[in-house]
Amino acid sequence: MPGRLRWPQLADVVAERRPGAVAGTLYDTGHGYPALVLAGAGRVEGWLLGMAPAVAAAVMAALDEVEGPSYRQAPVTTADGTPAVTYEWIDPVAGFVPLVGRWESEDER
Repeated sequence: MPGRLRWPQLADVVAERRPGAVAGTLYDTGHGYPALVLAGAGRVEGWLLGMAPAVAAAVMAALDEVEGPSYRQAPVTTADGTPAVTYEWIDPVAGFVPLVGRWESEDER
């Protein structure tokens, strides 16, 4: 999301951005970053970021390395019907706190 942890890696290649939402459950991991699980009846708010096709594959490959093995790319359809790709948490969520809506870091609360 604009202004968040990974934004500096994306800001120069994002051609368009707008708010979006997907079905799922968002958790506060307690480690300064959220975990999205694409299950549950919740609504998770975020951003749709559009990149030029010429750079999208390279940017996503770089994000795969940064996000690490606890996340995977997952296709989603947003609440308004837009197809997109997000990062889904695939490890256990035991001890994580479920959130409503969107994630805010400690600094934003």
